[in-house]
Amino acid sequence: MRFLCLPGAYGSIEKFKVQLTPLIKELESDKSAIFHFIQGPYEVVPPPGYEEFFGGPPYYRFIVPLDADADTTDVIERIRDFPKLETPEMTMRELMTYGVAKTDVSAQRTLDYLYEIMEKEGPFDGIVGYSEGATIAGTLLLHEQMRERDEGRLPMFKCALFFGGWPPMTPTLDGMVLADESDLMIDTPTCHIIGSLDPYLHGNIALYNICDQDTAFIFDHGKGHTLPRDKHTVKELGDTVRRMIYEVTGGVSPY
Repeated sequence: MRFLCLPGAYGSIEKFKVQLTPLIKELESDKSAIFHFIQGPYEVVPPPGYEEFFGGPPYYRFIVPLDADADTTDVIERIRDFPKLETPEMTMRELMTYGVAKTDVSAQRTLDYLYEIMEKEGPFDGIVGYSEGATIAGTLLLHEQMRERDEGRLPMFKCALFFGGWPPMTPTLDGMVLADESDLMIDTPTCHIIGSLDPYLHGNIALYNICDQDTAFIFDHGKGHTLPRDKHTVKELGDTVRRMIYEVTGGVSPY
């Protein structure tokens, strides 16, 4: 299975390759999967105080604010004080509703960019997204579903891996998809890799809640907003991904 891989905000191809190296080795060892990496179309500068957190330049993003000014801000700035309300959906609504700059223009450009990559460098069987990369990957999956409904265009992706992901934008890019206010659902089989100590865990759960629960796997590596690296955890994650691959391809899982 061939996966298209999207890094998180301020990530890059090379950084994401390093972050995913343990899982790459695990899944390529028995030819379960191969990975193709890309980075966001926008080269950016991290906000003050985040430079060391994201490593050295260059930095890229898939979604950038259109009109951040004195009255609005990039959501990355707001996560310094990430709220935690009664439900994941309430948390995400609080985070995104007030004073967050619009991103619909950049998101549309990114979707066009991804479709171009799919056309030129595909086909791909699955998609991998970490953090912001998971948000845009989920948005792309919903957009593919909309195009199938409206144009009869068959979706390319058969499954998705979300690392520390947040809910996607609607396929029309006019808001966030939340389970308590929308009937939209990602019907592609998914595997959600979360950390129970992740300060943004409510975002991960809100994404899981808008996916088809009958075909959604969830894997808790027990740490924060990071990717699993220790050998035992990666082996368990690899087996979880293999189970999803076997189901997607119609095989019988040995695990």
